[in-house]
Amino acid sequence: MVRNVFKGNPISRTNYKAETDLVVGMGVVRDYEKKTVGFPKAETADDIYVVDKERIPTGEACARTDFSDYEKIFQDVAKGEPVKIDMFAPGTAFAVDQVSTADAPVKGKRVSVGTDGLWRNATVASRYLYSEDYVDNGHKLIKIEVLDTAATN
Repeated sequence: MVRNVFKGNPISRTNYKAETDLVVGMGVVRDYEKKTVGFPKAETADDIYVVDKERIPTGEACARTDFSDYEKIFQDVAKGEPVKIDMFAPGTAFAVDQVSTADAPVKGKRVSVGTDGLWRNATVASRYLYSEDYVDNGHKLIKIEVLDTAATN
């Protein structure tokens, strides 16, 4: 899940496809030649886009009228599927639930994206700060503020 907490004018792109199965809220990088997005080859906090997805029901779900944003059909992006990606500018903040359990982010510290697309405690310079927990209708997310300059923890 991704929520815009302090929204400025994030750069959204929809002309890329998923290189692998993705989940909304993951951090990805672009492959400019293949026009795909996927996980970084190494931990990074540079040129990170956040996976998002328009919440439009498909198939049998079209017969329903009441949906949660957390439903699987709105969270999963299959390999080869067109994907919406957002880049957040300094001064904005967003909240995600796609965080590493192996190298869990620490509140008040910088975060980055690992080779699995999950947000983690940064060991590289990053402008992304895990500022606080964010509860979205009972779902725990982490709020990430985008700072002007990158620094190490």
